[in-house]
Amino acid sequence: MGGILRGHREGQGRRLSEIAGEAGCSPAYLSEVERGLKDVSADLLVAITYALSVPIAAVYTDLGRRLDAPRHEEPAWPADPRRQLRAVTSGLDAASLRTVAQFGAFLAMNQAEPTRRRIGFVPPTAEGSR
Repeated sequence: MGGILRGHREGQGRRLSEIAGEAGCSPAYLSEVERGLKDVSADLLVAITYALSVPIAAVYTDLGRRLDAPRHEEPAWPADPRRQLRAVTSGLDAASLRTVAQFGAFLAMNQAEPTRRRIGFVPPTAEGSR
């Protein structure tokens, strides 16, 4: 969202302090919003778009286009479970890996007992032999 607001502001050749003053926020806060470091409230978003003389619908349309932009193709999922585990955990730090392992152990310990089936010949019961 911030990048879209910055694009509109820079496209108009306007300064950060000018838009921030009209929108009722500090230039530092608006800068953080434009850089994606702060979330923007609905009220402030309306004030910023009003200061930019840009319909809020145009901002949301631009956002929708950016979110719908084609992404690079994901690599194929490996068939080997060990490689899958490495791929999934490669970006996790030690504390996150520990949490995942503890949660997996919790699930395994609290899973209901599997139903047991007899395999092979089942001898007839007394009632079944009549």
